[in-house]
Amino acid sequence: MGLRVTQQFDIGVHHFLRQEWRMAATAFREVLRESPADARGWSYLGVCLSHLGDGGEAEFALSRAVALSPQDGEAWFHLGVARSLREEWDRAANAHRRAVALLPNDLVAWHRLGVALAESGERASAETAFERALVLSRETGEIMPEVPEITSSRPDVHLAEAAEREDSREGDSWLTLALSLLSLGEEEEAMAAFERAYTIDPERADRSLFRPMLRLLTVAGGRPIDEEPEFEGPEPPMRPSAPPPRPPPRRPEVA
Repeated sequence: MGLRVTQQFDIGVHHFLRQEWRMAATAFREVLRESPADARGWSYLGVCLSHLGDGGEAEFALSRAVALSPQDGEAWFHLGVARSLREEWDRAANAHRRAVALLPNDLVAWHRLGVALAESGERASAETAFERALVLSRETGEIMPEVPEITSSRPDVHLAEAAEREDSREGDSWLTLALSLLSLGEEEEAMAAFERAYTIDPERADRSLFRPMLRLLTVAGGRPIDEEPEFEGPEPPMRPSAPPPRPPPRRPEVA
């Protein structure tokens, strides 16, 4: 992947984590135009399209992702979600079966499998999946989503789950964006992105390459080193709220 494509990918992840789905999808389409075999790009694009309510295009993108990377349990999970958007419950259950085979300790994947099985009429298998999710909830302390009553009109919460799965990667995304912007000469915007990363995880931000790169660019630009822009610590950023339940998925995850 070339430098420009890498930077475009980073920008796509940045928009993804801010839940700016349309802008993120545009960025990932640019990535895939030059790198059509990028499984992560197809996966991210598919999740964006799911959030935008385009189940058909989301399924196409995620089908490409699992074809290119069949051991990617997250991509299988999101493919199941995309099929659920279209109420293709049998096919959604097949995708979620692949997801739990690859992610056997993923509570949410087991829960989503249970939903798809219940919707497709496989009540006994659905109960088994929900029981497995409950066992994992007790073992890990993670809160299990409510086992739904099976009705055709029930709202779906998987989009909120998708955002939660990606939230832990937010600090890395801001750091990556800061480095990309710095390499493009966008110093002010790079500093703003670094400040966000520093607020989320100060130790990781301090260990990053951002400060050394900024210092090198300061010297290369002919400024005395003591004129390097000062950083005194940011104000806490406003975090985006979780998206509302659909109708019309980490769930980020994939950078």
